[in-house]
Formats: sequence, structure tokens, C-alpha cells
Amino acid sequence: MLKATEVIRRLKQMLDYKNDLQLAQVLEIKPNTLSTWKKRESLDYNKIMEVCRNHKIDLNTLFLAESNSSLTKNMETRRVKMIAVDQHLAYFLNPEKCYGTAPASVFPLEEDINIAFQIGIENMYPTIKVSSYVLAQKTKIEEMQLWQIYLLVVEGRGIICYRFKELNAKGNLLLQSDNDVFGQLELNPSEIREVYSVRGAFMPAIKNLIGN
Repeated sequence: MLKATEVIRRLKQMLDYKNDLQLAQVLEIKPNTLSTWKKRESLDYNKIMEVCRNHKIDLNTLFLAESNSSLTKNMETRRVKMIAVDQHLAYFLNPEKCYGTAPASVFPLEEDINIAFQIGIENMYPTIKVSSYVLAQKTKIEEMQLWQIYLLVVEGRGIICYRFKELNAKGNLLLQSDNDVFGQLELNPSEIREVYSVRGAFMPAIKNLIGN
């Protein structure tokens, strides 16, 4: 899948907009939010897909580096497993079983993303809203990038979503919320079971969910 900056550039071109202000208005976001998307290489897929539906923009043309019949056909089978908040405990206790029985939704993704976790607390608001899902790509602790958003499966804490601030002198990860009401969190790498890089966030309609 293309980088956020290229998706934004293409969307402006397809809408025949000359500047970011026009695009921000149709997306119903603030101009500085659009700037943040570019800086952090993240997108609100829900808003973008809504604009695409309203303006009859082909998602494959917008999101994919190349578009051909075989790739378009392949998109139909790109199913993202959806782990709802009420399934977090089940995933924590038995990830394989929970993943296998979770519902799925189809997204125009070229990256190897096949799981999305619903967010249940407001620590990443307003970047990520409660009840929205984050599209996640599995990664490793040593590959984490500063100030990027990650979803982590942590011993004694469950499934959490934070921004990676730094690796401190003790070798622990210092995580930062986007919501000032919430403080920082320090984790020892040994506490972390799984790490997922957050590639986007969306608030799906129930009708978009499909069976296994």
C-alpha cells in the first residue's frame, strides 16, 4: 500500500483539489490533522473510504501502487480479522483460537495486514477514538520507530495502544498517550508478548463485517 503522503496527493488529484484545505474540508477534519497524517504516515481509513464512496473513487486506484486485473481480484480475498473489545481477553488467553473464530472485513490493502483491534480506552484520543479499530501489522520490538503508534499484548495488562517515545537508560520502552489525561507507561521488553504497528484507524459500520 502507498504511503500516506502519496494517498493524500492522489486523493486531491482525483477530487481536482488544489490544496490541503479543500481536502480537509471534504474529509471533515482540521488542516493540521491532515498535516499530522503526513508526518506520522497514518490515515483515517473510515473518513477516506466515505469520501471515496460519495465521489465514486475506486479504492484500488487510490491505495495501490499498481492496479491490474489480477491485483484487483486478489483484493477481494484480503480479509482483515476484527478483534472487538469484548474479545480482547479471549485473544490474550488463546490468540490462535480467537483469531480463527473472529469475523473479518475486506480492505484494499497491499501490505500484509490481516488483523484489526478495537480500541476500548481514550488514551490515544483524539488520534484514535474509542470503539474504532486499528489496522495492525505484526512487527518486532527492535523494529519499533520513535513516535509511531503501536498496539501491544502485554503480560498483566492485556491489549494496549500507545505511541513509542523512547528506549530509556534501563532498556525499558517508554510509551506516550496522545490524551493528556493519561500519563506515560514504562514497560520492560520481557513483559511484551506481541507488537503490532498501527497502519490506520477506522470506525466500521456493522454491515461491513462478514463471516469467516
